[in-house]
Amino acid sequence: MTIVDDVELDDIKQQAGVPYGLGSCHTTEIGGYWIEGHVPMDAVTKLFEEQPDIDGSGLAGMPIGTPGMPGPQDEPYNVYAFSDQQDEPLMTLAL
Repeated sequence: MTIVDDVELDDIKQQAGVPYGLGSCHTTEIGGYWIEGHVPMDAVTKLFEEQPDIDGSGLAGMPIGTPGMPGPQDEPYNVYAFSDQQDEPLMTLAL
């Protein structure tokens, strides 16, 4: 595993194709996909099961109850798919 902590995060997000305004505090590349933000494991699992032709998936903001955020889920999570700075809904994880 390689961890890079001295690169401009905006450059990484642009390279990943993250749409403007939907960036979060975490960006990682795994298995050929970019994961942006606090994406729940259910969404990551679905991404790798279905393997859509996209650059990655994300969850905007830092919703309560997502991985690394305290508290229980208090609203549906709207996970998006993205490619080339364009996004579309991927899935909603209900309460």
